[in-house]
Amino acid sequence: MGMIINLALLLLGTTGALAAFGGDTWRREPMPWARRITRRGWLALLCMLATLGVGITKEVRSSSLNAEAARKERKLQDDLATSNAALGNAIGKLESTQKALDATRAKLAAVEPSILEGIIVATSGIRREYDFSTPSLRGQRSLALVSGRDSSKPLRLYGGDYLEYHVFCDDHGRHSGFSAANGRAVQERPNSLAIQAGQTYYPLGASGRQMIIGPVGVPMTATLFNPEGLQNCSLKLLIESADRTRVAQQLAPLVEAIRAARANPQ
Repeated sequence: MGMIINLALLLLGTTGALAAFGGDTWRREPMPWARRITRRGWLALLCMLATLGVGITKEVRSSSLNAEAARKERKLQDDLATSNAALGNAIGKLESTQKALDATRAKLAAVEPSILEGIIVATSGIRREYDFSTPSLRGQRSLALVSGRDSSKPLRLYGGDYLEYHVFCDDHGRHSGFSAANGRAVQERPNSLAIQAGQTYYPLGASGRQMIIGPVGVPMTATLFNPEGLQNCSLKLLIESADRTRVAQQLAPLVEAIRAARANPQ
């Protein structure tokens, strides 16, 4: 648009100058002024007026564009100031985080990893709750048990674990092998539920405690079998373990971090 206006100004100015060049634009005879202007004069006059109008339009447009450019420049400056402030805050938080990491590394470097390893060995015979699961029966014949600590992972049992269980059913569960009595399930027919871990099946009553048979330190997935299709029942499974290999696996990243911190204290 700016180039078109500039070209129009050049054409109008050139046309007006050529119209007035080499000829008379005004008669010197006594007559009304409108009749005294020649055709060449009228052409030159119209070109001058048009040039004036286009020039005014150009200046108004330039002023508007300059104001818009100034507004955008102020906005960019404000955005830049905001970004610089946010960057300064981020740098401050990063420095604080780095200081916290340095402090944590210093604390880790002060810990003797052999102490943790000794604690693992000393507490290897102590049974502790390791995991749990609360499956619900809705008539499915088999159900892969999931971990209560991490529902995205399957429940894993190890040799030597103790499985404590309780089966609860509502009134509809009476017709499927269990009946409700004072909030606890009472089994009417034996072995209506079973858990498989590895190659071993463990029949379940209304409640009880089972020791898991299998190799120590080797995880086994657990599957609940419901051959009679029990419905409206839920189980509470609690797994206790004295297997130090699992504790060692959980503490292994911490021990490695301590060793790394001691090897590189900076």
